[in-house]
Amino acid sequence: MGSSEPWQSDLEQMYQEMYPTLYAYALRILKNHALAEEAIQDAFCIACAKREQVLSNPKPRGWIMMTLKHVMQNMLRTQRKLQHLLFLTAGEEQPMEGPELLDVDVLFGNVSDSEDFRLLKRIALEQCTMAELAQDLGISAEACKKRVQRARKRLQKKLKV
Repeated sequence: MGSSEPWQSDLEQMYQEMYPTLYAYALRILKNHALAEEAIQDAFCIACAKREQVLSNPKPRGWIMMTLKHVMQNMLRTQRKLQHLLFLTAGEEQPMEGPELLDVDVLFGNVSDSEDFRLLKRIALEQCTMAELAQDLGISAEACKKRVQRARKRLQKKLKV
């Protein structure tokens, strides 16, 4: 794959050289192959967006490692928030303790493909306001509130056993 920009080839080279190390590190922390790969991709997307900062850094590989660390911390924080929220919705007092966090998308696979679940995840995890969500969806704030209300009801119904 030919690169049109010199920085692009530098980042591509770092990606190729660092991938095995980054993957082993991410897999050890996240304990999930897909999440480890996603974290690495996210770290390099950030590196591309901040390429000047990365390439002017005296230790660009260290910069990427730290970025990966922060990406993984955010992923784990998001998983914990969603896990806590889902256990509260299910009526549990405390989320399960254990070394591995729930992969909510796998656990609730029959729900996670729906637009409802994505909508509720944006509100609960990204703390998106109704106005922001309405704007993203291209609908009025009132229509958005109604859609969220209906999505919550459908999710509660699906979570009741």
